[in-house]
Amino acid sequence: MDVNQKFLDTISKYRMIRSGDTIMAGVSGGPDSVCLLHLLWKFAQTLGIRLVAAHLDHMFRGEESREDALFVDELCRKLNVPLFKEAIDVPAYIRRTGLSPEDAARRVRYGFFEKAMKQAGADKVALGHNRNDHEETVFMNIMRGSGIEGLVGIEPVRGVYIRPLLEISRSEIEEYLKCVNLDYRIDSSNLKTDYFRNSLRLELIPMIKQKYAPHFGQSLRRLSEIARCDVSFLEEQTFAAWQQAVTCWPKGVRVDLKKFNPLHDAIKRRLVRKAVEYLAGDAKDFEFRHTVMLVDFIKTAAAGSVLDMPKGLRAEKQYDCTIILPQNRRQIGDYSYEIPVPGRVKIEEAGAVIWADVKPSSEAEIIRTNPLIAHLDYDKIKGNLTVRNRRAGDRFIPLGGHLKKLQDFFTDEKIPRSERDRVPVVTAGEDIIWVAGMRIDDRFKITRGTRRVLILKMERMED
Repeated sequence: MDVNQKFLDTISKYRMIRSGDTIMAGVSGGPDSVCLLHLLWKFAQTLGIRLVAAHLDHMFRGEESREDALFVDELCRKLNVPLFKEAIDVPAYIRRTGLSPEDAARRVRYGFFEKAMKQAGADKVALGHNRNDHEETVFMNIMRGSGIEGLVGIEPVRGVYIRPLLEISRSEIEEYLKCVNLDYRIDSSNLKTDYFRNSLRLELIPMIKQKYAPHFGQSLRRLSEIARCDVSFLEEQTFAAWQQAVTCWPKGVRVDLKKFNPLHDAIKRRLVRKAVEYLAGDAKDFEFRHTVMLVDFIKTAAAGSVLDMPKGLRAEKQYDCTIILPQNRRQIGDYSYEIPVPGRVKIEEAGAVIWADVKPSSEAEIIRTNPLIAHLDYDKIKGNLTVRNRRAGDRFIPLGGHLKKLQDFFTDEKIPRSERDRVPVVTAGEDIIWVAGMRIDDRFKITRGTRRVLILKMERMED
């Protein structure tokens, strides 16, 4: 199968692109990204997409980096692809933050993509990771002692980021560029073995293939597929346990001890890491030992005990539950903000952002497994949308239930009194339509007769 067909098959297999999408290709000037840009350009009409490109000069390599930027600029001009570009002094950023070069470059790069996406009105960012990159990532994670998630390697789709070359090898990419007579740039830093990944790529993996396992890459890909299937199952089990054992609000999580303690340790550990991700945005630097420590605290600590943890979090043990919160909480007053549709609103008091959009029911992807996303029948909603905290006398009909005071709902859900003012309540006119992150109002649920779907999504606001 040739590169063209593998490219199209990968996009179709993982449902990466929908007709009408604006796709932003990340183009460094190297062979992978040049191949990616050319394939997207070649099949833009077939895929029904608008194509733009983005290039970031990390300023690591002086004149060489500037020449990369000029090369990408000229390539995009020839293909008539709009280019969004920027130069950011990553070495200076490393000196300020103390981050490793790899981590600093990654953070800056993804921050640039987010900004460029907004400027371009892009729906997805296409990245040029190939099959060899995927194999190397799996092996690198094994060497680092990763958990099962690390064995999954590079995901074909992660949020707005897609990787259409992920099932195409590096040699196939180079052969494709030779056939279409396209030049590319070589990043000299990729030829140095100072970095862990480069050392694996240039020294260890070739030796393993030559002396021990000629089909080493294929074995790593098979391991990745097995891990992806297992992780999917564990995620389903974790979500089911989360629904039963955990109550969350924008900046707090409550773990019910009676529901938590009987769970298998594998699910307990995933559950507490999910809580950390929910509160801190990610679980990076929350190590395995921290995970075990938190699980043990929830299971065995005496009521009244407190555990300070990384990521600026603390756990407080109560008689029937454990509360996990950011440290140094402050009191807040009443708040109220209008929600544009489509659009978003920041809720500083709750540390959250709420996004709103409306789609025809035929185009709305209904996700029932994420409490931070609500789907409602837009034609049943009257009045402008507002998000506020609770008010005296608030009532609504929780999905599947009956009319209830919001105060009683919070009591039933065991939300601590100190946290109730932080929970965003979305209203339309006089009606509560969603207690964010917890329950929609039954009167506004979608049905078979729904024509337009209001999609509300709550995210943690970056500090």
